[in-house]
Amino acid sequence: MAGAKVKPSYEDFEPYCKWGIEAGQNTLEVHLHVDQQVEMAKICFKKEQLRVQLSSLGNMTITGERRVDESRWTRFRKEIKVPKECNNYEIRAKLSGGILYIVMPKKTTPPSSQDQVTPRGGNQENEQTKARINQDDVTKDTVNQELDTMLAIRPTNCTMQLQDGVSRLKMRKKMAINVAVAVVVMVILVAFVIYKHR
Repeated sequence: MAGAKVKPSYEDFEPYCKWGIEAGQNTLEVHLHVDQQVEMAKICFKKEQLRVQLSSLGNMTITGERRVDESRWTRFRKEIKVPKECNNYEIRAKLSGGILYIVMPKKTTPPSSQDQVTPRGGNQENEQTKARINQDDVTKDTVNQELDTMLAIRPTNCTMQLQDGVSRLKMRKKMAINVAVAVVVMVILVAFVIYKHR
């Protein structure tokens, strides 16, 4: 029975997830270590074994599947709701050290005139906030330098597909109008030439 195929068994697990909320973005950390105690945990997921998909309803599905041995596989499936303030077209994912970082930049809004007015005189609270933000920037830079793999996330967004379809229809309509106008002008020119030569 050496040639007989063994049916693979799947071990599902729930990855530990941690949200990081910052001024310009939300970050979801998905820890992909199956079990910290087991030696097999050293074998982490690779980029090719992971998939991140975004639905038209703003739901993100994160899945992964990897082979443990000849007949065993481990897999996970995680669904989350993307915060409404995030820009779905700018979401990116990076894998580093067994942790999948999903960065969701927030939608940018033009600053209002009230936001631009700053009080005179140093406010200790503002200085502490600035120091905290600078520290966060340093931390972000360090994390970004460590992140060596990037996954592409393409939204499978129905509204995006509808917008493409509508814009194509508009272009076709414009093209049809242009062709019709050209035909009418040609008919008028031919009729004018025929009338002149009589």
